[in-house]
Amino acid sequence: MKKIIVLLGVIVLTLSACSNTGTEEEKNKRLEITNMQLGIGAIDNTDQLEIQKFSYDLTISNEEKLALNEESIEIVLTDWMMQHTLEDKMTEKNFESESIHIKGYVTFNTKGLSKKEIIDHSPFIEGVKMVNKAGEEIFLKSQFL
Repeated sequence: MKKIIVLLGVIVLTLSACSNTGTEEEKNKRLEITNMQLGIGAIDNTDQLEIQKFSYDLTISNEEKLALNEESIEIVLTDWMMQHTLEDKMTEKNFESESIHIKGYVTFNTKGLSKKEIIDHSPFIEGVKMVNKAGEEIFLKSQFL
């Protein structure tokens, strides 16, 4: 009798662990970052070296047309970048039939840092966070990072 109870317990734990993993994969499998262009340099039309501009341009495939809350999309910055951020602005969000295109920039303080020290802290983006129409949060980590 004890063996049967232990066996049933193991089966229940195994099935519940598998279903949780499957649910997370199910939410994310329909979305993927397929293109990422990143750049870093001085702010437009200035010679200020203590403030740099990090620009991003991302394409996310949405071939299965997952219903998303368009206002929920945001770039998730690394802790280092968050600590140095002066301004974080998404300048473009285009929801097309099978893809999402987002573009923006982050200005950040680089006072006292060399170019090498700045680059050593890359990547500056951890991924993209959004919420689907069912209210579930989705986090996409880029395979490019």
